[in-house]
Amino acid sequence: MSDKVIRFGGSNAASTSSIKNLIEYLGQFQNRNFIVSSAVPELLQIVENNIRQVYKSDAGKVTRQIEQIFIKITGELPTQGYQKLVEQYSNILKGIGLIGDYSEALSDQVKSFSEKLTVEIIKTQFQKNGVAVTIIWPEECELFVTPDFGNATYLSVNSSKLQSLPGGVYLIPGSYGITRQGKIARAGKTAADYTAAFLTYALKIPKLQLWGLDFDFQRADPSIFPTSPRIERLTYAEASELAYFDHYSFHPRTVDPLEHDHIPIEVLNSSTSSGEIDTIINTETYIEDQIVKSVACTDDISLLRLNGPGVGLKPGILAKVTAGLTDAGINIKSVITSQVSINLILEKSAADKALKIMQQPGFSSVKEISVVKNVSLIGVVGHGMQQNYGVSARIFNAVSQGKINVLLSGSGASDLVSYLVVKDEDKQKSVREIYNAFFNF
Repeated sequence: MSDKVIRFGGSNAASTSSIKNLIEYLGQFQNRNFIVSSAVPELLQIVENNIRQVYKSDAGKVTRQIEQIFIKITGELPTQGYQKLVEQYSNILKGIGLIGDYSEALSDQVKSFSEKLTVEIIKTQFQKNGVAVTIIWPEECELFVTPDFGNATYLSVNSSKLQSLPGGVYLIPGSYGITRQGKIARAGKTAADYTAAFLTYALKIPKLQLWGLDFDFQRADPSIFPTSPRIERLTYAEASELAYFDHYSFHPRTVDPLEHDHIPIEVLNSSTSSGEIDTIINTETYIEDQIVKSVACTDDISLLRLNGPGVGLKPGILAKVTAGLTDAGINIKSVITSQVSINLILEKSAADKALKIMQQPGFSSVKEISVVKNVSLIGVVGHGMQQNYGVSARIFNAVSQGKINVLLSGSGASDLVSYLVVKDEDKQKSVREIYNAFFNF
């Protein structure tokens, strides 16, 4: 039996049943079981709030808050290892407050405590159930990443060291690694999926297993369609596309290390101990009869619009726009263009900052620059859209019958997604109409 890598969500740390089910499941396997954990959401929130308000933070109050989370989840007083981490975290916060500034590298170091503290909590939970576990820190196993703080890429790990360990359960805090200069760099918020995927690839393990998801892969947002069925089969590309929407909890870079070697991902049902598979993700392009697999949505967008008769004629306009936004640290979710208009889909919080950048001199071909807020993005996802007649017609017929005005649309960039931008007040209605057109016809 081969080793296993299982991503364990921090939200499961407080679930007695989920912990017991995982322990029972792992009891079937005698080799090395590497459990890669994301952060307890409450811990992550405290850590992120304090790094944003570091100059106003009361270190003593923060320490008590973090200690109370341990007590609330485990029912026990904090362990020595947990207290040591809390002290380190508190000292760093105090240091930032004295210095009066902090770098991206220091920010990543502070945020990594959310995962470090979480594995101490999970270790205690396992020990309460009579299971001995060992924590392996990324520093110890030489889990190297690029120095792209906040968005690091995994490079290598000391596979020989991990493969030389005796059989047992090993906890690894996810979402961060170490640069060649010895600094902590995070791969992104809640990027434990990606961490686990890289370790699966590096250790040549035949599959990655995710111990449940906070938000399952479903046909539609469950807040809009509470009875929406779970999606049983997805391709890497479909899963990555859906990861960008609010109602899915899957890191979009998870597939990166696995795709070349066709390593599948299994989402296991955490409410059972049998390893029941809810969703399998692999390279096999499985096209369903209705083509569409999910109608996804998000409110976290704004539109940056650059209009002018010369935007499609003058070379370099789009490059200059994207470079300016990139230099300002603004992520571009998507670009939809015509000969007289460039439309960039951005995060909602980036709208005003992006507008100021674009209003600077240097865009003589652009006659009008504006941002559109209070909009939602609808993603209709599923392989086979370009090979099957009538899919786009069905989408637009659905929103037309619902008397929904589409502000912007885009399709054809790939075979698996069509985008619609609508007013946020029309989001739920749009999802319902399109969902019914493909699943309740």
